[in-house]
Amino acid sequence: MELRDYVRVLRRSWMLMVACVVLGGLLAAAATWRGTKEYAASVTMVVSSPDKAEGAASAYQGGLLSQQRVKSYANLVASERVAASVIGRLHLKTTPETLRGQISAQAVPDTVLLRATVRDRVPRRAQSIADAVGESFSLAVAQIEAPTDNEPPSVRVSVWERAKLPVTPVSPQPARNLALGVLLGLIAGIAAALVRFRLDTSISGEEDARESTDLPNLAVIAYDADAVRRPLIINARPHSARAEAFRQLRTNLQFVDVDAGPRSILVSSSVPGEGKTTTICNLAISLAQGGARVCLIEGDLRRPSFGEYLGVESAAGLTSVLIGAADLDDVLQPWGEGRVGEGRVEVLASGPVPPNPSELLGSKGMADLIELLQARFDIVLIDAPPLLPVTDAAVLATRAEGVLLVARVGRTRREQLRRAAETLRAIDARMVGTVLNMVPTKGPDAYYFAQYGSYAPRGRHARSSTVRVADLPAPDVGVGPARPLGASAATGASSGGTSPAAASGRSGGHRAATAGSGREAVAVPAAREPIDADPSAAADPRGPAELAGTAPRGGSATAGRVRNRRGEAKRGDAGRSATEPSADRPAASGHPDNSGSAGAASSPSPR
Repeated sequence: MELRDYVRVLRRSWMLMVACVVLGGLLAAAATWRGTKEYAASVTMVVSSPDKAEGAASAYQGGLLSQQRVKSYANLVASERVAASVIGRLHLKTTPETLRGQISAQAVPDTVLLRATVRDRVPRRAQSIADAVGESFSLAVAQIEAPTDNEPPSVRVSVWERAKLPVTPVSPQPARNLALGVLLGLIAGIAAALVRFRLDTSISGEEDARESTDLPNLAVIAYDADAVRRPLIINARPHSARAEAFRQLRTNLQFVDVDAGPRSILVSSSVPGEGKTTTICNLAISLAQGGARVCLIEGDLRRPSFGEYLGVESAAGLTSVLIGAADLDDVLQPWGEGRVGEGRVEVLASGPVPPNPSELLGSKGMADLIELLQARFDIVLIDAPPLLPVTDAAVLATRAEGVLLVARVGRTRREQLRRAAETLRAIDARMVGTVLNMVPTKGPDAYYFAQYGSYAPRGRHARSSTVRVADLPAPDVGVGPARPLGASAATGASSGGTSPAAASGRSGGHRAATAGSGREAVAVPAAREPIDADPSAAADPRGPAELAGTAPRGGSATAGRVRNRRGEAKRGDAGRSATEPSADRPAASGHPDNSGSAGAASSPSPR
């Protein structure tokens, strides 16, 4: 694992880590609150040598002797002899062993000072015991260091500073305990996050799916909270991340095998609850929006759900056709007319639930039915049960030309997906790829969906062109300038000499294209009025057909009257009158009605 992998693991388990830190702090606070308060009192003693000899050498030797004795005396302060003497002096109701645990001593480095500390729950008693320890230890040392009864001791210990009454307790320490508890909780949280990562075998991304199945991943479908109430993409925003994911799946399926793509695809999963039914329904909608004729078969005869998602009738369907109780055309139900674009979706529901679904799906009639539907539709989609619990999907996989595996991120185990792929390989099924469903859009395992919404199509801004259109030749045959969208056609039709082509070209915001080479008139969406067009031509009641010149044979006709760079009007077709019909084509018939109503354009008959 790299450093970023560890960071991702910690981000993924941040709630667990916070819980461990909070728990550690709470335990530390509880231990501090329940802990017994203890006070400490210290007494300072000095070790000296009563050598009466004069001279610096004698004084130096006495100092060395005192420093050597201090290190040894530090271990004798908490001895049983001193403890018993203190108990007898203060009449304490305790044992020497217990009192020894309350006494501690240490030598001050590079000095002849010895400091004894006594801890007790009562401040006054701690002070009294500390003073008694100093006095009792001084007497004990005097007895030990005295060579005889009449001679003074070679080393003497005397109390230099008596104990003071403690005011604040030395234990427990809330700040230290809380910091220690939080630190231990953080360490425990990090360890728990790493253990959780090692023990987690769920699919977390495309890499896990590829390693488990050795198949390409064709689509990543984001998790959408509204999918529970509106599972179909026709009810969602057309350019949402979820809708674009199914368009990506549609595109990838078209390029799975360009030469011999699958005409029938079975969609299944390893275990239930991974979203295979909603995936196949939305895939059918996406394919139909692309112009395909789609047949959607409900092959899950154990838990049919098309009636819930698509609202179709499931009383008769696939099982009725297989047992001969109904004809195929009688149970195929058109769905989504007017909502799926130029394509078509027809649904073959499950029908009555049979007692032997696997035998029915593996029959020859099912194979013949799939072949018949493949001939009638562009693609056939089959919704199958999960692969691991039952064998229905494996039976259907031998009939379909491709299998698509759906896996839910965070729920499907790598072992389950691997076993499902092995099951399909065992029957020599053709697997086209996998689809990751319900991929999180937030958190460390989120897929990149956040910025896609900003790439949705925007509305067109109406901007005037800066190109001088009148100075350029006409871009197409017989296409003249038109009025803006929504302009009334009454102007062109009010004149008695206006041809039907002109009236039709000016009405409805379309330009009428008259064919100079024998083609029929074609309606072209109108552009904005050219800002540099000839005003007289724009106000001329004659239509574009009368203003346009006659094109030579095999050539394209240019505009009849436009202004050249000198501002002079040019005549089309080598000086021939713009209203004179061409010799190689019939003249346009006049408008039957000159009352001002816009009529339909009469197209010239092809040669």
